[in-house]
Amino acid sequence: MIKFYYLPDCAPCEATKPRAIQAAQQAGKDILFINAQTRAPEDLHAEGVTIAPTISNGVRTIKGEQTLDRLVRFFEEAN
Repeated sequence: MIKFYYLPDCAPCEATKPRAIQAAQQAGKDILFINAQTRAPEDLHAEGVTIAPTISNGVRTIKGEQTLDRLVRFFEEAN
């Protein structure tokens, strides 16, 4: 499962969310959106979340605003 950590009112997060949904559909992956403000700091640190958005495919993470093509390739790498 793809994990997408975001912050409310985060411009890069809002720009990337619709691309992430489309990329997940194209790659045939499920995506879970997680509001980083609802997580304990130690949990975020353990997941490698330092900026928003941070997206994990189960193998590695990418951070910041992403293009649709980049997200599709990244999601296809997922377990």
